[in-house]
Amino acid sequence: MIKKTLATLLFSSALLVSSLSFAETLEHNMEALAKNYKAFNKAENTKDAQKALDGMKTAALDAKKVKLKTADRKAPTSDALYDQLIGQIDKTSTLLKAGQLAQAKVEGQKLKTIRDAGHSVYHHH
Repeated sequence: MIKKTLATLLFSSALLVSSLSFAETLEHNMEALAKNYKAFNKAENTKDAQKALDGMKTAALDAKKVKLKTADRKAPTSDALYDQLIGQIDKTSTLLKAGQLAQAKVEGQKLKTIRDAGHSVYHHH
């Protein structure tokens, strides 16, 4: 009986630590996305802008590992939103690689729209 109770307690503790770890990782990635989005908008050259986009993509790919849930059945899945975000980062990056910083900054504004859509579904206070 004691072994069973101890095993249940250890399993429950492991799940709690795992959940907290995912929450910390997700929060870290959201902070990295926000920081790099600001850096992208402030960038005055393609090198700095690309560095910021690369940071955003890394954070988005890592954040995608955490499957978010919502009660809204019509809402896009977190995977779909991350895929949309990553696709927009890639599209913006393509413009930078072509030396079109001004056009990339205009295109990059769509990243905010995607972020806002995700927050409206998955960001709960």
